[in-house]
Amino acid sequence: MQILKRISKVFLHPSNLLLSLDGRGYLKLPDKLFLKMIFKRRMGYKLNLKNPQTFNEKLQYLKLYDRRPEYTIMVDKYVVKKYVADKIGEEYIIPTLGVWNKPEDINFDRLPNQFVLKCTHDSGTVIICKDKSKFDIENARKKLKKYLNQNYYLAGREWPYKNVSRRIIAEQYMKNTTTHELRDYKFFTFDGVAKALFIATERQNLTTDTKFDFFDMEYQHLDFTNGYPNAKVPTKKSEKFEEMRRLAEKLSQGIPHVRVDFYEINGKVYFGELTFSHWSGMVPFDSPKWDKMFGDWISIPNEYGGGKALIANDIILWLHQKTSTELTDYKFMCFNGEVKCSFTCTERFSESGLKVTFFDRDWKKLPFVRHYPRSEKDIPRPQNYELMLQLAEKLSHNIPFVRVDFYEINGRVYFGELTFYPGAGFEKFRPETYDKKLGSWINIPNESGGNRRTNS
Repeated sequence: MQILKRISKVFLHPSNLLLSLDGRGYLKLPDKLFLKMIFKRRMGYKLNLKNPQTFNEKLQYLKLYDRRPEYTIMVDKYVVKKYVADKIGEEYIIPTLGVWNKPEDINFDRLPNQFVLKCTHDSGTVIICKDKSKFDIENARKKLKKYLNQNYYLAGREWPYKNVSRRIIAEQYMKNTTTHELRDYKFFTFDGVAKALFIATERQNLTTDTKFDFFDMEYQHLDFTNGYPNAKVPTKKSEKFEEMRRLAEKLSQGIPHVRVDFYEINGKVYFGELTFSHWSGMVPFDSPKWDKMFGDWISIPNEYGGGKALIANDIILWLHQKTSTELTDYKFMCFNGEVKCSFTCTERFSESGLKVTFFDRDWKKLPFVRHYPRSEKDIPRPQNYELMLQLAEKLSHNIPFVRVDFYEINGRVYFGELTFYPGAGFEKFRPETYDKKLGSWINIPNESGGNRRTNS
């Protein structure tokens, strides 16, 4: 039962969540009802989820029905850096100076004179230190403690943020010596195609000064506002515009809609963040025709990964079409919540029969076999390998040993099963030294349920 609860916690979402209303108490509201109530109040028209047309309507639809596990990694401000670096290169990543679970854990003496603090689980909670000698450390800790206690998911039911680990990161302070400000270039992408962007400027005072200017991909200024007014003089086209566009399209492949943000700093491009629900889909366009135009660019997927989605009463059933001759299993050997190695099952239907190939954590083939021969073919590292690692370790936490199995089907991860005794513990290793090596990773618990166990 505990294992089933753990699987549900990782893969599923509850139908009822707590919502604070003006600090006067709490109400239990399903996500769909909550979004319908808030949308009408903020947007001025009724949310149509059966046939969404506008950009903001379709964002609400995607919040409810496009809940891929990898989105959690993509909005985690710490974990996303490796995800993005693997796709476009480490040179686009702003250096991380440290990561902590609590404000009290931060050793400010080890940080440089200038740095930036952020929480990993939300958006907008940024603390900037330009001179450590004048920096109020205790006030920063109080703010960070408050930020960590905030449930960003509940505010707009943006599902990707729901399961992000709440931590604090410090980043290198970045300064553009030419413009003396950081300018965000935020690309609106649709199934891997950039259609528009806006540039955020004059951000010294986020409430009164910030300007947003929207452009198409020909860099023609678009005649509307959304959230903030236009600048008096629109920003000139960056020399790095095409590079940023190319990177945005690479990061957004296979996603109905995601906003991909970059900075240009001293002639170099740096990744900012990925946002699935711009303004949480709750800020009007001026004029409304642009809400409809952006909405037309989102193709509501009746099919995900080759399978039809049947949606009713907030339950989603995926019917997948067969797109290859076999499914590859990715089986992770987990020891007290840590993946030490994994193996794949391939070539089930070949004349030579099933192959089982072991890999270390860095996806290098290991020089042993167990019962079945290993494949001599090149087995590519799965696209969602890091996500599967994270999920396997979450599911295996505090368990001496369990094997956690996944499939990767058309770019998405699916849970297979949990196995405590692979081969019932009766399959030989060749060479036998690896039987001993894997055995050394299992820590036999001396205590179970509070009672000491003795062997005789």
